[in-house]
Amino acid sequence: MRFVVLVKLKQGILDPQGKAIKKVIERRGEDRIKDIRVGKYFEIEVEESNKIEAQKIVEKVAKDTLSNPIIETVDIIQ
Repeated sequence: MRFVVLVKLKQGILDPQGKAIKKVIERRGEDRIKDIRVGKYFEIEVEESNKIEAQKIVEKVAKDTLSNPIIETVDIIQ
């Protein structure tokens, strides 16, 4: 079973990498971009036939290892 995990900074948390990318885009002449936020993308394949159990495994890995729950949010897509 394959899952996609998206890890993003919570609203209100400063994103210096996103700001730096926005500045580069502006220097290249595009001034219509309001904001850019950077995140992490993971594809996880789980050897588990039970969808609920597979989801629990991915949630645990995402929250315990792939993200910092204090400053990041996790979205899981199957």
